Amino acid sequence: MRVIRTFVPNSFQNYNHLVVCEHSQAAAAVDPFDADHLLALAEDQGLRITDIWITHEHGDHIRHLEELKAKTGARVRAPETCQGRFQADHWLRDGDELTLGQSRAWFWMSPGHTPGHGVFYLTEPEPTLICGDTLFNAGVGNTRSGDTDTLFHSIQQLRQRAHPDTRIYPGHDYLPTNLAFTLSILPDHLPAVDMKATSDRQTPDTRLTTTLADEEQINLFFRLEDDTLAQALSDHGFRTDTAQARFTALRQLRDQW
Repeated sequence: MRVIRTFVPNSFQNYNHLVVCEHSQAAAAVDPFDADHLLALAEDQGLRITDIWITHEHGDHIRHLEELKAKTGARVRAPETCQGRFQADHWLRDGDELTLGQSRAWFWMSPGHTPGHGVFYLTEPEPTLICGDTLFNAGVGNTRSGDTDTLFHSIQQLRQRAHPDTRIYPGHDYLPTNLAFTLSILPDHLPAVDMKATSDRQTPDTRLTTTLADEEQINLFFRLEDDTLAQALSDHGFRTDTAQARFTALRQLRDQW
């Protein structure tokens, strides 16, 4: 499978993705914000949208779900925890295998941003995680509709389940803002300084993608054992006695930033 990332104009900085089976040219549209935008992209690439995959129920991730289904007849696959929010052809549970043409992917539950959030994991040709609003480049999702402790455990589980070389594709272009937040906490953190310099020269369409190994370097929510970070959080008046307390402190600071 390959992933085509597209920045959606007039959105909330949304990325949409087409997951493509190279053998059949079947494609799954993930979290459709703009049906016409995705249909034009698919036509340009010679693809057929046969599936719609949903990570969670927020309006900017299901905005054109019904419209895209009506125009393509695609099967809708979504977390079973979203039942009652919209209609799906197949409700997914943690660990479910999905077929797309002649290719396979896996669905993992990743609650926290919302109670019913999930992600899609691909293994070929390289490990890839389409992660919605659970995990961002240099950050994690907010928990205004969910629970911070739950998100902490979801992030830890994703880091254990996915290969370090896994390339991540989140639902929004938040990298520049998240790196700026990182440097507001640790202004001398060189990996973030270097990546921000690169990111600032790019557009949403050309923005770099990161791997989980990259995130270990730049994402403060992955660096909870860093003594320098613990001191910085303590200086802000937060508890730092556990990794979970540091995660919560970071989430609170990011919400206020």
